[in-house]
Amino acid sequence: MPTEARSFEMGAAERLRLAEDGYVVREGVFSPAESAEIAAACEDLIARLQAARRHTKRRVGSYMFEISREAAAVVKWEPFSPEVVQAIEAFAHLSPRLRDCGLDRRLVDPCKAIVGEDDLALFTEKLNLKRARDGGQYILHQDFPYWEPMSPVAAQVATAMIFLDDATLENGCLEVAPGSHTAGKWPLRTDAAEFGREMDVGAFDMSRLRPLEVPAGSVVYFGAFLVHRSLPNRSGGDRRALLYSYQPAGHPHLFELHGLLPQAASHTSLRS
Repeated sequence: MPTEARSFEMGAAERLRLAEDGYVVREGVFSPAESAEIAAACEDLIARLQAARRHTKRRVGSYMFEISREAAAVVKWEPFSPEVVQAIEAFAHLSPRLRDCGLDRRLVDPCKAIVGEDDLALFTEKLNLKRARDGGQYILHQDFPYWEPMSPVAAQVATAMIFLDDATLENGCLEVAPGSHTAGKWPLRTDAAEFGREMDVGAFDMSRLRPLEVPAGSVVYFGAFLVHRSLPNRSGGDRRALLYSYQPAGHPHLFELHGLLPQAASHTSLRS
């Protein structure tokens, strides 16, 4: 974590790009050594949660979830490889190293331009995994429809996504639709209740998607309305990423709203 006092906030050129495209990419934010150390902390967390007592796995829409109330976390499993972890959400309370990463000014400062405020707090955090050849897709979506029912500030939430491995087309890199954030909330599926927060793919021009092929240590910053997805990992290596989502300070963490985390210091201000 950098110790210098300088700011990492977005400059005028990045703010213009953010307004037009809905996202900003910075390469080389984390060094190879930092990326490897953070990835090792992720693997330690995954191993601990895999070794813990198992709970019922439920299919919800396109995903398979397991809720661990003891760990106060949700484990997402690959639907077609149900013993392979796809994601872990809410982990800052489980790993001091990963908690500290979410406090890093290289992540927090740029997100101020998206949230529209200077005083931020964590809203949620997620570890996304695409294991070699087993890592599945993340369907086309916006984050906002998933958060809107729970949070009055869902529209302001900003996400910083750290790529811990090189992201390529072959391993299922993030794909974004520049400018899609300006349309607000896109139409959702209506064919079944469990798909109610998933985007109606038929109402979206998929040719708008652009792959973000970036080296490990890069970060992409985006808001709740950017349309994005990622395809399966067809490569022989993992594609791991950490996502920290920030909101205006003073609001509870998403998992407090879900009743999985106690009312605690998770919504403490990150003001430096």
